[in-house]
Amino acid sequence: MENLLQRLEKNWELCLLDANLEKKTLKNRSKTFLRIIVCVSGGSDSVALLHLLHKLSKLLFLELHILHFNHQLRPESDQEQRFVKTLAENLQIPFYSKKNNDFFKGQSGFQELAREWRIFESHNLLESLRGDYIATAHHAEDQIETLLLKLLRGVHISKLQGMSWGSDSFIRPLLNFRKSELQDYLKRNNLNWIEDSSNKSATYLRNRVRLELIPLLEELTREGLQSRILDLIDQSKTLRDWLNSNYNEWNKNKDKKIEIPNEILYLSELKKVDKILQQEILHKFICENTGQTLSYQKLKKIFDLIYTKNKSWELFLSGDWKVFVSEGKLRLKNGYKN
Repeated sequence: MENLLQRLEKNWELCLLDANLEKKTLKNRSKTFLRIIVCVSGGSDSVALLHLLHKLSKLLFLELHILHFNHQLRPESDQEQRFVKTLAENLQIPFYSKKNNDFFKGQSGFQELAREWRIFESHNLLESLRGDYIATAHHAEDQIETLLLKLLRGVHISKLQGMSWGSDSFIRPLLNFRKSELQDYLKRNNLNWIEDSSNKSATYLRNRVRLELIPLLEELTREGLQSRILDLIDQSKTLRDWLNSNYNEWNKNKDKKIEIPNEILYLSELKKVDKILQQEILHKFICENTGQTLSYQKLKKIFDLIYTKNKSWELFLSGDWKVFVSEGKLRLKNGYKN
């Protein structure tokens, strides 16, 4: 059975390939070191990632840098920062910390605001260091949480995918590791971490999914939740690939005799393909021209109207946008522009 270090070594290749870094894989990057920022909160996941990468740094040709975020919302925030700084000193790895003075308890939309801030600061540090990638400690349970949250909030079946190995400067080498495995590794090697008390709060939906929903689903699936989620992700990705490929083919081959401005969709062209692809075309047409998101419920309502006997109709979207059909043409209209 592979140990964690062997698995992480294999995952590292997947991260690089997924992030379009083929030229820097182990086989062909000629021992060129990658400068990696490791985001470390002080919790078990990120501390395990740091220790594992440190163990593999010579083999994988990694130059590690540690980045810690201090949201300054809990009494133990400064203690966590000192812990991570000491950890960096012991491992002789450069340490950087970012503090935010604008957050406050009970802030509306805090989790998304904090996430955007962390991404912004991570990219800033990456640029200043002229680094290659930012490593985060997202693991298998995070992947499950992400998919369940998408289901709860509503999402098209072709977009039921979790996080990828690599995207937008970020790499996630622990995606197929269980949290229990990471904590066992730390315990076996007498390595300490700090528990984040906010992770036990039921205030946030993600925490309720983690603390209440996932244990129940694990029980009902007899510990088979992860495999079922992975199957669903794989099927969803297959459908998404099919839709992307067929949309591109439709867009390339649609009737060239008809001069079609970007803001007009001819229903005769739309109805030449399967209905699931029609929905994809319609969704792209509306979102790309309005710059807005479109719920599946709204998309289905538009789709149903297209197949009514009414040859002329209109429907308001969000904001000042509306969609209307006349003479076999579907158009979009903005109240400010028209």
